[in-house]
Amino acid sequence: MIQQLIRFLPIAEKVIARKTTLPILTHVCVRDGHISATDLENTVRMKIDDTRYYTIPINILKTVLKTKPKHLEIDVLEDEKVQIQYDSRKLTFKSRDAEEFPTTPASKFKSLGGWSLDMIRKLYSQLPYTSNDELKPALTGVYFEQNGALKSCATDGHLLRVINNVNLDGKSKLKNKATGIIPKKALQILARTVKGQVKAAVSKTHLRIMLGHELEFYVRLITEKYPDFDSVIPREFQGSVSLEKAKFSELVKDGKPFVNRETKLGAFAIGESSVNVSIEDPEKDYTWDSKVPVIERQGKDIEIGLNLSLLEQILKSIDEQEVKWEYVSPISASILTGVNGQEANTLQLIMPIRLEKKDE
Repeated sequence: MIQQLIRFLPIAEKVIARKTTLPILTHVCVRDGHISATDLENTVRMKIDDTRYYTIPINILKTVLKTKPKHLEIDVLEDEKVQIQYDSRKLTFKSRDAEEFPTTPASKFKSLGGWSLDMIRKLYSQLPYTSNDELKPALTGVYFEQNGALKSCATDGHLLRVINNVNLDGKSKLKNKATGIIPKKALQILARTVKGQVKAAVSKTHLRIMLGHELEFYVRLITEKYPDFDSVIPREFQGSVSLEKAKFSELVKDGKPFVNRETKLGAFAIGESSVNVSIEDPEKDYTWDSKVPVIERQGKDIEIGLNLSLLEQILKSIDEQEVKWEYVSPISASILTGVNGQEANTLQLIMPIRLEKKDE
């Protein structure tokens, strides 16, 4: 049993909430030959060599296993008490009724096939683009759509990132069609727990991941309707410019300290040979100007206002050495992608800030 508990504890610690109004959720539960931990949204369960009913506070289990015991025995006593004997030590504590512990989701699941570690990491990489606004629950998670390939989107309403094929390397053996919105915490746990390919399955309300060693991870999907993100992505452009990512990133980083703290506005003038950025902060009477050379440009001169903090976030998520910026107008969304000689699999969308017209 010791080895089973050692495998179970790390992910149970990640699942159990640090603060909860329900004391039973600070416990792990042994019931029906399984041990479980949950925060009501995420549940981990593992088969265990024990068919009794009892609970153990997670902090007690952690403290006991921290001593690296060679022997461990658990006895269920009268008056809802549990005793753990480990090596020469003995600990007795009050247990809670295992019947109060939430049950594991029992919905009918259909297989989604095997999900690779790389695919889960790509879904996790979408988290910076999600929203923290609890009034928009759909935007707080990462959307996925499996239909032969697996497509993903994340947006907070200002930025949007789409990965057209999360399984581009073909390592994941996908089955069946499905859509859903995975909450942030679940992807944070999976990114730190999954070691290789895992089996995925989905029901109307939950995603189930088989982690190996008889560990099952259940995620309550966000059931809100996800916005029609395809409708906001421009398909035809009036112009584009290609830039060296390192120089473009340095330009944005150097200009950030001088932007207005509320708008974080930078005015980008896209010319034939360079992109000039101008920053003004009337509150501090700052003006800052710089430029970056153009690799290639199509279209006419144009000036577009962007939030430098959001632009910096996009550039950090692009792995290629060259960035392509496509645009329609100063008041339409811009698309940024990495350039690698192939059609971009990932695109980043950023909404502009309307620039005030300068006096003639």
